[in-house]
Amino acid sequence: MRHGSPKLRDLARLPFTGALLLALGCAASDPESASGPETTGCSPGLVDCGTVCTDLNTNPAHCGGCNLPCAASEVCTAGICTCATGYTDCNDTCVDTLTDPNHCGGCDVACNGQVCSQGFCSDSCGAALTDCSGACVDLATDLLNCGTCGNACSGGATCVASACVGGAAGGTGGTTGAGGAPTGGTVTGGIVTGGTVTGGTVTGGATTGGATTGGATTGGGSTATGGTATGGTATGGTATGGTTTGGESTNTGGAATGGTPPEECCDTTPPVLSNHPPPASDYTETAGGVSLDFVYIPGGDIAVAGTAQATVSPYHILKTEVTAAQMQSLLGDAAPTGFGVGTWYDCQAFACALSRQSGRAYRMQTEAEWELAATHHSSSLEQIGSGEEWTYNSWGDPMGGTDPVGAASGAHTQKTRKDTGSTTGRLIRSIDGIGPNCRLTVSNTTEFPPEYVPSCTICPPCGGEEPENSYRDPRWITGDNAHWVAGAELGFGQMDLRVWEDGTAQQGATTGQWFTSNNIVFVFVPESGANSVYPYIFLDATQGSLLSEGGFGAGGFIGRIAKEEQSGSKPTVSNLQSGQELAAAAGKKYRMVDMENIPQSAREQDPRLLDGTDQCWFQNNISLGGTHNYRKDVDPDEFRFVVIDGGRSVILANGDWFTVNDVFLRVTHPDGYVADYLYAVSNGTFYHNSFQGYERADFRMFETYGSTDPDFPATCVNNSCSGEIPKGQAQSIYAQQEDGGSTYVPAPTPEGGVY
Repeated sequence: MRHGSPKLRDLARLPFTGALLLALGCAASDPESASGPETTGCSPGLVDCGTVCTDLNTNPAHCGGCNLPCAASEVCTAGICTCATGYTDCNDTCVDTLTDPNHCGGCDVACNGQVCSQGFCSDSCGAALTDCSGACVDLATDLLNCGTCGNACSGGATCVASACVGGAAGGTGGTTGAGGAPTGGTVTGGIVTGGTVTGGTVTGGATTGGATTGGATTGGGSTATGGTATGGTATGGTATGGTTTGGESTNTGGAATGGTPPEECCDTTPPVLSNHPPPASDYTETAGGVSLDFVYIPGGDIAVAGTAQATVSPYHILKTEVTAAQMQSLLGDAAPTGFGVGTWYDCQAFACALSRQSGRAYRMQTEAEWELAATHHSSSLEQIGSGEEWTYNSWGDPMGGTDPVGAASGAHTQKTRKDTGSTTGRLIRSIDGIGPNCRLTVSNTTEFPPEYVPSCTICPPCGGEEPENSYRDPRWITGDNAHWVAGAELGFGQMDLRVWEDGTAQQGATTGQWFTSNNIVFVFVPESGANSVYPYIFLDATQGSLLSEGGFGAGGFIGRIAKEEQSGSKPTVSNLQSGQELAAAAGKKYRMVDMENIPQSAREQDPRLLDGTDQCWFQNNISLGGTHNYRKDVDPDEFRFVVIDGGRSVILANGDWFTVNDVFLRVTHPDGYVADYLYAVSNGTFYHNSFQGYERADFRMFETYGSTDPDFPATCVNNSCSGEIPKGQAQSIYAQQEDGGSTYVPAPTPEGGVY
């Protein structure tokens, strides 16, 4: 259809013509077989194309007729070559609009000398991509450039680890009764009898209707080997079934890693950028029912955060912050309703929606762009210094160079926010939390700065449904092919953990067993020595936030974790026990509780949290260069938690409190506002991990300070640090926000109860 003479080829692919060819065998297309194909020995419905028996309806090497191959970007459907998944029909040619420089982001969108990277024209390819005649491709998986530029995988083969694997040249379904072994072929909805199917690894794409979908492997001791979905679209976060051996399906713990979030999280279709560059002057963008004023910034040099020198190219920046009404106009039901204008992801979604409506590459501001505009062009802008604003960059990345975006560009990390009245205040807020406002930019010299990940390709973490309360939370399972390590942001201490479904675990070089309690505490039980205890929050199937009862100074870990691919072998551990047995041996602290309706008998007050009237729990940020501190006062009759900023103390959580199993903390104000945290106490430090909407999955570290001690931080003013936090105050300002409270979702209670 899309190769040779397109019009003649299209005629040959019409359904009626295809049916006629099937009726006549290969006579209409095979010059060596004028009297028709030899069909002796072929199963009904298959045609002998010289050396193989094949189905002309599905075989891409013989599509609609013998020796009529589809292009590498096509599949054979009902005897017609059509565009494969991920490819678009542009002028009778199947192209990848994420990489094709002549159809970049959409048909007929030419890059005119630039390269096409992830659906956008750019000056250079992103990390791990190769420039193949203007197309930025991954040589390890690209069908048209497999292993090297120009090497296309034909005949239905896939590109796996830079090599073309499989293909339909070997026939489909094999020869009845021959006991043959179709090797590398694709089994779709059918039955392979008497043979062995080998290969079958699907890499980089969704496994849908493909190698291991809808088919059955039966008879003759046949063995299906491979079939692991790696790096593809993960629905629900876990690839089940694993390797099939001798007809029995064994779940090998093959959690999908490295893949894209489920499609229901967001639409990653790239916008068609047909309106670039913007004018080199101020202008107003009107699209999707919103009107936004952009101010031209000619670029220049800036010392980001007062230290690293950066050069910023010309760009436009929004004159004022995005309003909630503008968010609602573009995002509709998906618009945030909480404090400020939502999360970091909401700002990304707004930039993406505006790009689709306008044809311009709108995006979140980088820290360098914010710094330059706020320092040298504030007279042309509004709301600069009036509140916090999201920026694209990870706050801890080196920020020097030209148009810097940091080492963790596009990663799901904590991000910089700007503080009131300070152009160099670099504060931290989790991208999963709410609070800062959104201000967009658009580049003038190129669609995106180098290594900048476009807004439309970034989805929020999708955790899926909470699994049932159990002593082995299945989200932890890595199997042989992955491990848990420190994530791409703040993380203190050691983390290298492998987990198997049968209870085997390996922490670093130490082997042992594992169990969980209430889906919020992971416990590693070594073959000898003390247990390691980790309260946790999962953000999705491949990342979470973790605390350690051992702190991080004694081999523990505090911060974000990520599941990454890494091959390895399962160790042998003797006397494996069930999760329930391990929890019972570990003591009362690890009992399972109905966390949906926490019984009074499970509600306690952990005495380690009580600080008395002459001291407090304090996180001293200002002495480390920050702009505010945190303080907690914990008494039996009330828990108080405040942020101290500019001498002003603002309540974050206060009220009655209780703990569950020395790990879960709930604070309830008399007016109904609930704050939930996971916590750990280690060597005089009180760690918490927040479920609050304004800082979801963020962790804090508090140390005890005596209110009258001479070394108590001198950074507080107006007595905001001395004396007890007053009791009986009004509830947190976040109680007024629809999504500012606790995000805690308890695991469903198993039938029959758990306590």
